Amino acid sequence: MKLTLLLPGLCWLDAHDGAEVGKGLSVPALQQLLGKGALRRREQSHAECLGRLWGAAPAGLARIAAAETGLDAESGDWLFADPVHLRVDRDRALLADVGVMQVSQDEAVKLTDALSRHFGEDGLSFHPATPGRWLLRSDKPLRARFTPLWDVVGEDINRHLPQGDDGLAWSRMLNELQMLLYTQPINDEREMRGELAVNSVWLWGEGEPGTWRAPAARLLADDEALRLLAERSGMRVDAAPFAFEGLEPGDDCLLALDALQAAAQYRDAWGWRETLERMERDWFAPMLSALRRGQLEQLTLIATGPAGFELTLKPSDLWKFWKRALPLAALY
Repeated sequence: MKLTLLLPGLCWLDAHDGAEVGKGLSVPALQQLLGKGALRRREQSHAECLGRLWGAAPAGLARIAAAETGLDAESGDWLFADPVHLRVDRDRALLADVGVMQVSQDEAVKLTDALSRHFGEDGLSFHPATPGRWLLRSDKPLRARFTPLWDVVGEDINRHLPQGDDGLAWSRMLNELQMLLYTQPINDEREMRGELAVNSVWLWGEGEPGTWRAPAARLLADDEALRLLAERSGMRVDAAPFAFEGLEPGDDCLLALDALQAAAQYRDAWGWRETLERMERDWFAPMLSALRRGQLEQLTLIATGPAGFELTLKPSDLWKFWKRALPLAALY
C-alpha cells in the first residue's frame, strides 16, 4: 500500500520562530523519516496543495455542498458563509473558526434568518447546512475571488479580503453583515455565557467544480470540504483513524491528519509541541516500523506553509546508512 499523509500544521507557520518552537522535542522517528527520504522543499498554501494533489483548484465546493444539502444548486451562485469570530488586535483582525466555538443549530437558524431578511433585497440568502457550515446563495454573479478558510484561520483577514471586479462591494457587504451580527441578541447571550460571539462569516468556495483526478483510491479525513472534493473525484471516503494501528490495509490511501493544524494556526506553541509528541508515538514511530517490515510500499509526507515540503520514502531508503536523521530545525 502507498500512503500519502497530508499534515497541515506540521511546519510552524511563522518560519523564523519554527526552530525555537521545536527546540528540545523528542521525535526520533519523524527525524529518521525526514533524513532518510527524498525531501523537496515546497512553499504552498493548503488550497494550493490540494490543487496540486487533485490536478485542479478546489473550486465550486459550495455548489456541491448546496446540492448535497438538497438546495437548488443550479440556481444562482454559491459560497460558503462559515460562521467565524473576528478579534481585533492592534491594526489587525484575526479570524477564529468554529473549531474554537460551539454553535447550536438553533443559533445557526436564527442568525442566518436574520441575515437573509436583511440582505434579501440584494438577492442574497443564507442557509445553515450544519451549525458550523453556512451557505450563501447570490442571485447575481459573484464577480470576485475569495480566499479558502483553510488559509485564513489565525491570520489577519485584511490580507485576504475579496478580490476581483466586485471585491470591494463584497468587502463592504461583510462590514455591514458584521454590524448586523453585533446587534443580535443571540450574541449577547453567548457572551454572557462566556462564549465567543459569531461576529462575522467567511466567504469562500466559489466557482464551478473542477475536473479533478483522484490522488488515491481512498481518502481518510475529517474535513467536510475535503470529503466533498474526494467524493466528487470518485474516491472512497471514511473518517481518519486515531492512530496508525487503526489504518486498515488495502488500496493506496490519502490520509489527512489535521491534529496539528489548529495549534499552528492559533500559534499555540505548547499545544503544538504536545500534539507532535503524541503523533510521534501514534503515527511516526509505527509508520517507520511498517516501512522497515515492508508493510508500506511507499510513504509520502506533505506539509504546507512557508516551510512546506514533500517527502517520499520507500523501504529501501532506510538502508541508506550515510543519510542521517534530520533535526526539525533544519526545516526552517
